[in-house]
Parts: sequence; C-alpha cells; structure tokens
Amino acid sequence: MLKSLKQLLRTPVKAVLFFLLMAAATALLVLGANLWAQTQAQMDAVEKQFTTLGTVEQKPNRTQMRTGWDAADGAYYSEAEPVYDSVISADVLDFDGANYLKAPEKRPYYLADLQGLAVRDGGTALFYPVVEFTPAETAVPDHPIKVYVQRFLYPEAENQNNEYEIYVCDHWTENPAPLEAGKTYVAYTNVIVNHHENAKSSIEYALIAAECSTQCDAGGNLLESDRQTRTFDEVTAGFYETERGQYWLELSKALSMWDTTAPVLPVTDTALLPSFHDRTVYVREGRTFSAEDLENGAAVCLVSEEFARKNGLSIGDKVELPLYGVNEKDSPHRTFGDGSGLRTFSLLNAQNRAYTPFWTAKYEIIGTYYSVGTYGKPAGSIEMALNLFLIPANSVKTDFAGNIVDSGPMQRATTSFQIPNGTIDDYMAAYNRNVPAEVRENLEITFDDNEYSQIIGGLLNMRYVAIILFAAGLLSALAILVLLLYFFIVKQKKRTAIERSLGMSKAQCRVSLMAGILVLALVASVIGVGIGAVLLQSDVLTGTAQSESEEIDTTFSIWAKGQTEVTEPETDATVPVAVYVFIPVCLLVFIFLLSLVLVNRNLKTEPILLLSGKGE
Repeated sequence: MLKSLKQLLRTPVKAVLFFLLMAAATALLVLGANLWAQTQAQMDAVEKQFTTLGTVEQKPNRTQMRTGWDAADGAYYSEAEPVYDSVISADVLDFDGANYLKAPEKRPYYLADLQGLAVRDGGTALFYPVVEFTPAETAVPDHPIKVYVQRFLYPEAENQNNEYEIYVCDHWTENPAPLEAGKTYVAYTNVIVNHHENAKSSIEYALIAAECSTQCDAGGNLLESDRQTRTFDEVTAGFYETERGQYWLELSKALSMWDTTAPVLPVTDTALLPSFHDRTVYVREGRTFSAEDLENGAAVCLVSEEFARKNGLSIGDKVELPLYGVNEKDSPHRTFGDGSGLRTFSLLNAQNRAYTPFWTAKYEIIGTYYSVGTYGKPAGSIEMALNLFLIPANSVKTDFAGNIVDSGPMQRATTSFQIPNGTIDDYMAAYNRNVPAEVRENLEITFDDNEYSQIIGGLLNMRYVAIILFAAGLLSALAILVLLLYFFIVKQKKRTAIERSLGMSKAQCRVSLMAGILVLALVASVIGVGIGAVLLQSDVLTGTAQSESEEIDTTFSIWAKGQTEVTEPETDATVPVAVYVFIPVCLLVFIFLLSLVLVNRNLKTEPILLLSGKGE
C-alpha cells in the first residue's frame, strides 16, 4: 500500500487535484442528498398534516324585496331576500374524476332539549314573552297603548295583578284591529325600544304575527299548516280548549323548550367541518372520535369547554340528548352562533303542536373542544355554535322525517368534501366536464387547503435545488473518477509490465495499482462528507432555506397557529446518517469495481508486448 501511495505522489499535482475534486464532488453529493431527503421528509409531513376542503353553496336565482310596516316610522320598509327556483342536491357532485377522499355531504343539525342543564345565559323569555293582557282603554294599537298584564303564558310565572302595566303596539301591521277595554287578549310579543313620538315608556311590547309552521317533509317540501296571521286572540271562557287556544299553549310550551335547547351536530368526520379543518376549533382535553366510533355510531360526544365548565361536566360523564327537531337548512352557527338564539324557523309542526323527541339516548363525553375566540366562543366560524354537541352521525338510529323544522339549499357551512392535496385544478376540470352548465352556474365551490399550495410550492423549489446539487455532484464524481482511473490505471500499462517482469503476481499488481487510489478516494470522500455536513449546517445554506420559506405566506396556515398545537414536521434523524455512510461507500465500491476491471485488462496483455510498445 505504501508503495502504491509513493507511486501516486510521483505526480503530486495530479494527485492533489484529483483529491480536491473528489472531496468537492463528495461534498456536493452529501449536500444535495441531505437537502433532498430532508425536503422530501417535510413534504411527506405536510401531506399528512394538511387537507384540502371544498365547500359548496347554491346561489340564489334572484332576490326579491319583502315589504313590511313600521308603526314608529309610519311607513313601509323593504328587505331583500334570496329566491331559489329549486334546491340542488349534493348528488350532482358525484361525477367521474372527482377522486374524493371524503364524498360531499350536506349536514343537518339536531335540536336537543336539555332540561336541568345551563344552556344559555338568560334565554328568550325577556324578549319574546307570550302574555295575557287587558287594555286600559279601547284603542287601536297602531301606537303603544297601556295594558294590564293578567299573566305570562311564557315564561311561566304567577298571575300578575292589573297594577302591572306595559305598553303594547301592533307594530308591524298597517291597519291593526282595535283592542277593547275590559276584554282579555293573548299575544306573542317582542320587547323592543320604543321609538314612537311622545312615547310614555322606554320599551314597547310589539305584537308578533302568530307563528307559522316551517315543517318540511323528507323531500324538503313545506307542509301545509294553519297559516293565519292574527297577532292576538281574545281570551274567553273555555278558550284554551279550542284549537286557537291550544295554539297559544303549544307555542308557550315550545318557547319554554327553546330556552333549554342546544344544537347537536352529527358528523361523519370532524375533518369535514370547516372550523376543525382550519384549526380554529380543536379537541384540547380527552380524545376525538375514532374511526370505530364514527362507523359503528357509538353513543359518545364532544362538548365545548365552556359548556362542560358551567355544568360541572367531565370526561366520562354522560348527558341525555332528547332530539326533537332537525334543521336541514342552516348551520348551528346561524341560529345559535354566540348563544343569542335568533332563529328563522318555527318551533311548531304543521299541526301547530310543539315537537316531541324522535330519539333519546345518553352520550358519554369523550372530549372537550376549544374554540379560538373570546371566552371560547366560535369567533369567525361558519358552522360551530355555543354549547354545540358533536355526535357520530350513525349514532342516531331512527327516522326523523316527521321532525324536520326547516329545509333549504346547500350552504358553505353545511356542505363540504375533501380531495387529495394539490388536485384542485384536476377536480375543477372534471367538474366542468361532467356537471351541466345550468347546474354549475347556480353552485359556488370554495377550496381551502390551509395554504398547502404555497407551502408545497416552496418545498418543491427547495427539492429542485437539492436535486440539481446532487446531480452536479454525481456527474462531477463520475467524471473525476473516470479521469482518475484513466491516468492512474489505464496509462500505467508499462508500469504493470515492469512489475510483472520483476516477478510480481497479478494479485500484487492489483494491490500496487489500486491500493493508493482507494486510499486517496477514501480520505477525499471522508473529508468531502465532513465539508458537506458543515455546509449543511452553515449560515449560508440556512439563510438560503430561510429565504425560500419566507416567500411562503403562512398567515392562514395551520403551521402559523401555535395555539392549535400544530408543529412544523421534523425530518427523520436517521436520514443524514444513512447518507453520510451510503455515499462514500458507493463511491469506493464503484472505484474498486471499475479499477479491478481496468487492471484486469492491463494484466491480459503480455509484459513483453507492453515493453516493446506493441501492446499500447
């Protein structure tokens, strides 16, 4: 081996040059391979952490103006409301080439009457009472008139004497019927600020038209019901035994249920919920639903931290959920949002009766979720609501067709699906090919990939740089090795002939030619690995990678939300170690095999021919 090294040092310029080039090529290989491996590991982690959610909304065909009367202004007011010629089913999104990870679903939500639990702070009783009253004098209630309260049907309270005065106004009727002194009336009212001129009270009880049922059948069609719009009824002997009297009792009963009603959202996968997708809502204590929970319909639930706290509930406790209504139009957020309880549907069915439960079961609390917002309220959410329960959709094992309180078109908050990351353009191309134009013009599809496209784009750029570095190192190493072996083996035929003539065996000749080259390559590759490792950790490359990442806007990315406990993926620590060992070993094996082939070619020529010059 020493003799072989001495032979190399007889041409020091070539030896040093090849040594340096070999070290540089190895450094490039190590650097490129490490960057490639680390970037690929990050890309794999991004694929696991990020999802692409699509939400669907049916656009109205047109808007129309709805007019109403405002007694305080003495004029009509107008409000725009959307009009849909027909409701488009989510089934239209089942087309060839969609490639769904999770198919489109339109989620309803349930209404649960949670007697004995704190559901809302206050309720609607202070603002929407059902009251019996007697006018102080005969008058037309086109302005607030004084009346004496006889009792409240809702909220339930002891009878009041006629010293209790309020001011009522048939505020939304242009030409209301008169109220006669000495008679008793019952009405559904809304407590509002009194804006009438010369008002004698700061608030008025505005009479509300008798609530009309919004119940729909399983096909989403509104059922026929008594749609009388009287704002009050006279109470006479036996009145509450009549159909109209029963209406007021049932309405009062339904309103009482409403004060203890919480929304319940059935889910097939929390990943399809926009707020869970963007991590503004996440499970912080306990666990989320398992695949078995969702598939088998286990009687388990997730509740908000706020609800669990104010009701003294913990993981493992069970809550009975009597489900009495199903809303197939809106999301829980629109109705319950921050707990205000403003609703757009009736609590009475088509027979003007309060709904009764269609399903009751005890659900075990397996986790509590937290909403990023003020005091845990779902700020910015489009589907979550205060006190919302989440349950597996399959856990409700009965038909609810007789309890649909309202139905309507797809909305972003109620209809969603999931597709593979990076396939938005492919999806839309298939959507445009397969869905009729008249349907597409009435649907709006919105995608949210948590800035996956920008993040993966930056990582792809980094991977391209790594591949270029690796390819440059590989080509350089191959070129250098070929030249190295050409000068130190192929061009050494006469040396081989002399050594053979001096009595050296073929094996000794191989060692003489190859040992020095292998030692030179080994030392150069080890030093090259070290240089590559240093460069990999250097400020220069770290700064380059940082500048690449700075181009990626993660403002709305889940990586940017520290409070969601989502961290940037880490590369596998075993990847660099494998690269550091694998590359020099491969180079040495390649040199050894190629050298052996070339030396054996030299040894095939007879020494006498080489010495005479005829074997060149």
